[in-house]
Amino acid sequence: MALLTSITKEKFRKNFLSFFILSSTIPMLFMIFLIFQYVIPVLTTSQTTDLRVIFTYGVLGMLVPVLIGLVLGSRWFRSVETLTKDIKSKSIQIIGKRCELKDENELAIIHQSFNDLHYELQNKMDQLNEVSKKLMDSNFKLKEQATTDELTFLYNRRYFDVRLVEEASRSDRYKQKLCLIMIDFDDFKRYNDLYGHQTGDKLLREVANLIRNSVRKSDMVFRYGGDEFAILVLGCDIKQAEHVAKELVKKVSNHQFDDLKGQALERITISCGVAYYYGELEEFVAEADKYLFEAKSAGKGLVVSQKERTHG
Repeated sequence: MALLTSITKEKFRKNFLSFFILSSTIPMLFMIFLIFQYVIPVLTTSQTTDLRVIFTYGVLGMLVPVLIGLVLGSRWFRSVETLTKDIKSKSIQIIGKRCELKDENELAIIHQSFNDLHYELQNKMDQLNEVSKKLMDSNFKLKEQATTDELTFLYNRRYFDVRLVEEASRSDRYKQKLCLIMIDFDDFKRYNDLYGHQTGDKLLREVANLIRNSVRKSDMVFRYGGDEFAILVLGCDIKQAEHVAKELVKKVSNHQFDDLKGQALERITISCGVAYYYGELEEFVAEADKYLFEAKSAGKGLVVSQKERTHG
């Protein structure tokens, strides 16, 4: 088989070289024939001399591509032979190594080892993904704990201070309307004293839920501290914010609250102070506090809001 391959290869090489030489020399010989047959007989002596010079350089010029082609063709054949030898050598090595296996089950054992390694790697990747997921969940919980009140699950006071500055800055830049509603649980201390702190916590959670479920998604509700809440009302003027506050007062007043034993409690009310942001942040919060104090001083379940005035 190797001998047949070698003979075939040698024959192909000779045929290729013969074809290349003939295809290059026949046009050149035909041109020489035409020159001697038809051109030289009609030329003068000086023209013949010039023609010999031109012809000499022309033949040399035609031979150069032929020689270059022969050199490149020879190199191509050598590169093919080298590649063939490399492939043959690698094949022999692979076959030899396979023949060295004493037990035909060794290939299956090697294959199983790779499968076990892949399975172990996959398990490690799954464990890494699980750890990453737990880390992301922990980070999310930490973020929630940093911004959320543990009792009511509203935003906490710390987050209120952050968002207050952000929303005031946005209002300054884009002239967006911004209102603040401060809310206080009327007589909360009395409920704590009469029914205990656990009932007081239950009432705070229920009031917080009523407030959260009564405002728009764009509004932000905070537990400001103790029995006080705050709402940042975005994109509303003072009349619209006052309407929101009155609806909250009505909803809390009409809600039936119970103690821990399920016994109905007396009517619970909240008071609200409403302020509009006119460009002074400290004044904004102080105004809301002031109107909340006025509402509580005037009675229970009342809303007192800031009067409209010109911006700035």
